[in-house]
Amino acid sequence: MSADGSDGRPAKPRRTSLYAIIGLLIAVGSFMLPAVPAVVAGAGAVVLGVLGRRQFRRDPRTGPSWVSLAAIIVGGFVLASQALLLAVFTVSG
Repeated sequence: MSADGSDGRPAKPRRTSLYAIIGLLIAVGSFMLPAVPAVVAGAGAVVLGVLGRRQFRRDPRTGPSWVSLAAIIVGGFVLASQALLLAVFTVSG
């Protein structure tokens, strides 16, 4: 190992987790869906974001971690807000 911490092999390029990218795309796209499909899409985005986050923790080269965090946060927001709206309109209707 050299003084800079590398072992002489060329560094592999970073590749972002496919789970996180798909989760983020689903989360953003779910803003354009009606309430019931948006709840399902939001839940799927959260699950894919968590899978991407777990993959990032196992292998940090699959970063950046903000993609999986964004999928979790946006998906969670969509899931919670649309579920709340569905509950309110179902109870009041």
